[in-house]
Amino acid sequence: MAGGGDRILSEDRLRGVLDLFERLRERPPWRWRERLRPLLLLLGPERAASHAAEMLKSRCEDERAPVSHIAADTPATGVAGVLREAKRELSQPSSRARGEPALRFPLLEMALWLRDLREIRLAGDRPPPRGAASSERENHLLVRRLTHPPVGDNENARRRELNRVIRRRGRDVLRDLEEVPSRRATFLSFLEQIAPIGIAAVALISAGTAAALDLASAVLAAVVGLAFVTVQIVARTRGWYGVRRYGWFLRQPYIDRDSTGFLGFALGVFDPRPVEPDDHGEQLDLLLVAAFLEDLRRNYRRDYRRAAWARVRYPVLIFEHLSAGHPGVAFVELAERVRADGQAGDRPPGFDPLVVVAGVDPAAPASAGPADPPGPRLLERLARAVRVDVASDEPQSVIAARGLWDRYTREQRRVGALGSRRELRVDVTRDPGGDLPPVRPVRRRPRLAHPALPWIAMVAVAAASVSVISVQVVRYCSPFGIRRMANGECVGITDGSFRFGEDSGGKNNDNRLNKVLDRIESLNDHVTESGKPYATVVYLGPVTADPSIKNKRIDLLAGVQGELIGLAIAQKRFNDAAEGDDLRLRVLVANAGAKFRYAEDVAEQIRGRALKDRSIVAVIGFEQSRRQTQQAIRLLAKSALPLVGTANSYDGTALLDGDAGYSPYYFRLASPNARTARHAAYWARRGDVGGKKVDGAVVVYDGDPDDLYSANLAADFQRSFRPGGALMRPYRNPGELNKSVREACQDQPDLFYYAGRSDEFRSFVNVLELSCPKRPLVLADDEIAKYVSDNAEELGRKNTFDLFFTPLAAREAWTWRWIGDQAPQTFYSDYDPGVREMTDDADDPSGRRPSITRAAVGYDAATLVATVASKVYWQEKALPSAGSVFAALNDPDHDVLRNGASGVLRFGSRGAGHQVIDRPVILATIRQDGTTEVRQVCGRLVAGGQGRADCPPGEGRGGATAK
Repeated sequence: MAGGGDRILSEDRLRGVLDLFERLRERPPWRWRERLRPLLLLLGPERAASHAAEMLKSRCEDERAPVSHIAADTPATGVAGVLREAKRELSQPSSRARGEPALRFPLLEMALWLRDLREIRLAGDRPPPRGAASSERENHLLVRRLTHPPVGDNENARRRELNRVIRRRGRDVLRDLEEVPSRRATFLSFLEQIAPIGIAAVALISAGTAAALDLASAVLAAVVGLAFVTVQIVARTRGWYGVRRYGWFLRQPYIDRDSTGFLGFALGVFDPRPVEPDDHGEQLDLLLVAAFLEDLRRNYRRDYRRAAWARVRYPVLIFEHLSAGHPGVAFVELAERVRADGQAGDRPPGFDPLVVVAGVDPAAPASAGPADPPGPRLLERLARAVRVDVASDEPQSVIAARGLWDRYTREQRRVGALGSRRELRVDVTRDPGGDLPPVRPVRRRPRLAHPALPWIAMVAVAAASVSVISVQVVRYCSPFGIRRMANGECVGITDGSFRFGEDSGGKNNDNRLNKVLDRIESLNDHVTESGKPYATVVYLGPVTADPSIKNKRIDLLAGVQGELIGLAIAQKRFNDAAEGDDLRLRVLVANAGAKFRYAEDVAEQIRGRALKDRSIVAVIGFEQSRRQTQQAIRLLAKSALPLVGTANSYDGTALLDGDAGYSPYYFRLASPNARTARHAAYWARRGDVGGKKVDGAVVVYDGDPDDLYSANLAADFQRSFRPGGALMRPYRNPGELNKSVREACQDQPDLFYYAGRSDEFRSFVNVLELSCPKRPLVLADDEIAKYVSDNAEELGRKNTFDLFFTPLAAREAWTWRWIGDQAPQTFYSDYDPGVREMTDDADDPSGRRPSITRAAVGYDAATLVATVASKVYWQEKALPSAGSVFAALNDPDHDVLRNGASGVLRFGSRGAGHQVIDRPVILATIRQDGTTEVRQVCGRLVAGGQGRADCPPGEGRGGATAK
C-alpha cells in the first residue's frame, strides 16, 4: 500500500474519512435497515493515525454523540479496564444530547462487580488497600461474609446474602451517575417509560368509565390507575425487581453454571473451582464483552421508549493507536467472537450498534515480543479476527452430503447478519489530490422523539379525556365508540357485544348477524377470561346494509355473514386446539358501513386501537373493491399492520401513488380481476361455458367511479376476449341497467358477462328473463356468490337461463374428481353445524343462507394469521407483534397455509402485490336442483396431485404450472 510516510493530512483533506465515519455511525430511520458495523482501520504511523482518531473524537463531542476514546498509552489493564473506561466515557454528558438520558450498562456493571468479587476472593483475606473507596470496602466485607461462617457454610444463606446486597445496590438505579443533570435526565427517562403512557391510559379509562357508567366510577378508576402507575414507577426506580433483571446471564454460553437461577450463576463466577479450564479467564472476558454489547443493544432497541428512537448516532469506540500488547486488540478479537457466537444459533439476537475505530501501523508486528521483519503483522491478526468464516469448498462424501444444506443455510444466515466483510481500511497518509465534496450532513433527532413529546402527549390526552367526559354520549350508538353516522348507520369496532342493527327496526340487517356476533363475543370472552396469551385480528367489512334501500334487501348481507361465520369457525378451532400457554385468537369486528362508505373513518379507529392494543397483529376483510376501501388500505398500511384481503379483486388494490408500487403490508387472497377475466374469457371461447364456443359477448358493469371492481373486471374481460368481440354496457343505476339489458336482448349475444354488483343482479335477471327471445347464457364473477347463496333454489327451480360463475372457493371442488383420494378440507365438515348454530335457518322461510364461498376465504384469512402468529410466538418466546407477523407472512418461499379452504396459500413478492401464487380459479354452474357443480379448477387447490383441468396457457392445470 502506497503511503505518505509520516505525513499528517489536514481535516480538509480527510473529508472522505469523515464522510465514511458519518455513514458508519448514522443510525438508519428504519429498523429493518440496521446492520452490524464493520471495523474501521486507520492505517498509518502512530502520529498520523492518532491525529485522525482525535479528529473523529472531536467531531463526536462537538455533536454530543456517544464516543469513547482509548488512548495509545491507556492505563487500562486488560479487557475489563477497556470496558470500564468505555462505560464511563459513553455515560458522560458530552456523549448525549441535552435532556437525553445517559447510556445505561446494568449487565456490564453486574459482570464487572462479580469479577471484582472473584478477584478479592482469589486474593485471600487481604484487607482493602488504604484509601479504598467505600464501594470497594463493601465488596471486601461481602466476600468475607460469603466465605466465612455462619453464612459461608450454608448455600441458601449465601444466596440470601447475595440477593440482599443486589437488591440494595438496585435501590438507586442511578448510582453510577455522579452528575446531577445526568441523574435528572435519566430519572425522567425512567418516568417517561411509564408515566405518560400510564396517565394517558388512566385518563382514557376514566373517560370511558364516565361515559359507560357514572362520574363516581370514573374517579375510582382514576385513583386505582394512578396508584398502579405510582407503584410501577417506584418499583422501577428502587430496584424491586431484584435479580429478575439479570436473566440474560442465564442464557449466555460462556460461563458454565452448576445450579439454577441467577444467584447460582453469580456464586459460580465468584467461587473458584478446584480445576478450572485453561481458558476460564478468557471466558470471563467474553462474558464482559457480551454484557457490554447486550447493554448497548438494549439501549438502542426500538420499542415503546422514546429515548431509544431519539438516538440517531451509534456509539463509537475509538482506539487511538493499537499495538500488539494493547488491550484493545484483545477487545476487538473478543467482540467479533461474541458477535459470531450470537449468530450461530437458529434464532440470532438483534445486532449490537457499536462502531469500533482503530488506528494501526501497517508495519506493526502481531505479537508484543521481538519479531522478524517478515513475521506476521498486527493488521493481519486483526483481519483474521474479523474475517467471516465460510465453509470450505472441498467435496463431501455421500454420507456427509446430507448435512450440506443445513451448513449452507447457517452460513447464509451468518453472512447476512455479519456481512461479507467485517473491516474497512483507510490509509490516512495517502492523498491523491483533487477536490473533495463536503461531508454529508448529519441526521437530526426526529421531532417525534423530543424529550418533551411524551409529556405533552400525556397532558393532551388527559385534557382531551376531561373534555370527552363532558361531551354528551348521544352522539354514539354505544358508550364504547360506536358512532352513529348521518344516514343512521352505526360504524366502529366491537368485540361482538354490540349489534350494529339491533336498533334499526329491521332496516339494516334485521338481526341476521346477531347470532354470529354472539358467538364471536363468547369466544372472545373465553380468551380474555383464560388469562392466556392471545393475538388479535380485526375484521373490516360492511356489516350493515344500506338503510336507504326501502325494500329491505337484507340478502345483500350473505357475504359478510359468511365471512363472519368463517372467522368464528377458525377462531373456535384454533382456540380449542390451544393447550397450556399456547397462543389464543381474539377477533374484533369493524363495520365500515354499507358499500364501505365509512371505511376510511373506521380504518382510522383501527389504527388508533392498534397503537393502544399491541395484541392486534393484522386486519382482514376489505371484501369490496371501492375507492373508500383503497383509502382505508393506504391508511392502515402506514401503521405497518399486515392486511389480508378476502374477496377484494381489483387489479390495483393497495397500489401506492407514483412509482412506489404495491403496499408491502397488503396480502390478497382473491385472484386479481385480470387473472379471473383471462380464465373466464378462455373458458367462454373454448366452449366450457354453456357447451358451445362463444363468439360475441355483452359485458354489463357498474360505471360508478367509486366502484373500482366493476369497471376494472369488465375492461380485463374485454382485453382477454376476442378483439372486438365484447360490447361494453355500463350502468349507473337500476334504470340504466334495465335499459342496457333490453337493448342487448334485441340483438342477443352468445354470452352476457355480468361484471356488476350483486345488489343489481336480481334486476338484471328479471329484465333478462323478460326481454331476451332465446335462453340467455350468463357468466359472472364471485361477486354474485352472495346472491346465489340466498337464491340458489329459486335459480334452479325457475331454470330460465344458464348461469356460470367463478367463485373464490367451492365445497363442490373438494371431490374425488379434483383431489382424488387426498383428505378433504375439514372446514366444510364444520361449516354446516356452525351455520345451524350461528343463523336462524329454522325460522327463516325465505331460504336466506350465508355465502359458503365467503365463509371459506374468511376462514382462510383468520387461520393463516393465527397460524403465523402462533409460529412467531413460539419462535420468539414472546407475544407476536404486527411487525413479526408481517415478516413471517412476507416469505415467498414457503406456504403460509397449505390446507386452506380455498386452496394452497403462498404469497408472492411485493412487486406483484403479494398475490397468492397459482391461486385456484373455479368455474361453477347452478344445476336445476339448486346445487352447485364445479366444471373447472385451475391452480393449486391441494398440495398434492390434483385432477387436470382445461386452463389458459401458462396457468396451473391441476396443481401444476403448465409448461
